[in-house]
Amino acid sequence: MLVFIKSFYHKFFPARQLLIRQNGEVKHVLLAPWLQFFAVLLILGTVTWMSISSFRVYSQTNQISHIEQSQQDKQTLWKKKTSDQHALYIKQLEQLEVLEQKQALLQNMIESLPASISKESIKLDTDLKLPINENENEFHEPLIDDNAQENAALTLNTTVDFAQRTAHLNLQYENSFSQLDEQISTRRKAIVAMLKGAGLESVLEKRLALGDQTVAQGGPFDTFDETKIPKHFLAVVDKLLLLNNLESFLTELPNTLPLPAKKYYISSGFGLRNDPMNSRHAFHKGVDFAGWHKTEIFAPADAVVLRAGRNGGYGNFIELKHKNGLVTRFGHLNKINVKKDQTIYKNDVIGLMGSTGRSTGTHLHYEVLLNGKQVNPLKITKAFSSVQ
Repeated sequence: MLVFIKSFYHKFFPARQLLIRQNGEVKHVLLAPWLQFFAVLLILGTVTWMSISSFRVYSQTNQISHIEQSQQDKQTLWKKKTSDQHALYIKQLEQLEVLEQKQALLQNMIESLPASISKESIKLDTDLKLPINENENEFHEPLIDDNAQENAALTLNTTVDFAQRTAHLNLQYENSFSQLDEQISTRRKAIVAMLKGAGLESVLEKRLALGDQTVAQGGPFDTFDETKIPKHFLAVVDKLLLLNNLESFLTELPNTLPLPAKKYYISSGFGLRNDPMNSRHAFHKGVDFAGWHKTEIFAPADAVVLRAGRNGGYGNFIELKHKNGLVTRFGHLNKINVKKDQTIYKNDVIGLMGSTGRSTGTHLHYEVLLNGKQVNPLKITKAFSSVQ
């Protein structure tokens, strides 16, 4: 091996002369083998060092480029998450706005329900919050290595919970409006059937025809966004408005008897009878209520006094004009407490029971007229009692 090295050394690094000509003179420079050897080693070392240095620089440059690309990818992902977050926030705001409109409408409907409909069955859990808050930067820039998977899982869980709560509340609203629809429809049918049973169809039709009048109404305009309310919810609202119109209509009718409870008895009913004076067949156009002398007589509904005074066989007589074309008459009174054209209200004392006029004893002769024709007062009060 040593011989091979020596042979290689002498073969490639023999003594060499380097001729240098300068100013007409030739100089000889002897390049010894060891000098050549070290020169080659120096060149090889320099080349190797430059190669290694260049490779390291290249590797570092690639690494920096990779880091920069990774940061750009993270920034792009962060921007996408931020955009998705904002879009989800806007969507949740829209869902909350719809729920708030439904809640406001339902609350107003509950407060507008007539006393005849129970409000206890309509209960709502309204605790609903946004899982994402636009004012809080939940997706910060990814320059710090945080637990991204944990944050993503938390956001997903809150979003799923919000969706479940939204669906739950929407189902509650559907059930609540369905219950209201059923109760309103049942009550409306009962009122219409009662009015028809009492022979007041014409009064009902007249009332419904005038239902859209806006006499003596007003106030600030406070509404809700109907574009965010389902049409079948608005249909229930219209049914409630119609029902409230009917309920108001009932209060305007003479729906009670004009005497205190248990202080009278019926001495003569409505229709055919034997006349108490001559025993001949006659038609009794009212109902006679017998009671104690000077028993108080009450107005069966709000009215205006048409007549008050003596009126032939009626004796001391009062005639009241109610809304919707109804008139009530009171005969044989001991005392009259009202005057013509006076406005009176339901349950006001209008007179005292007596036996004036064509009468055989203390009693009240009570008539109800519909469009100028007498109807049976007991039929009306009995029908009204079925829907109270």
